Amino acid sequence: MSFYPETLYIDYPQEKVDGKLYEYRCQYCKQLTTDINGKVSNHDANCQYRIEHTYFELED
Repeated sequence: MSFYPETLYIDYPQEKVDGKLYEYRCQYCKQLTTDINGKVSNHDANCQYRIEHTYFELED
């Protein structure tokens, strides 16, 4: 049994968080990649990436 979803959406543009060695965030909505956790729905509602990719992810 896997703890990860079958599909992870990690192809969004990312930027490094200033002052942090291994922290990155979405370039559009500034959410941390660890908070996004590969789900489109974890981006902000007005995030350009989420708006463009919402039709890919099914709601639970």
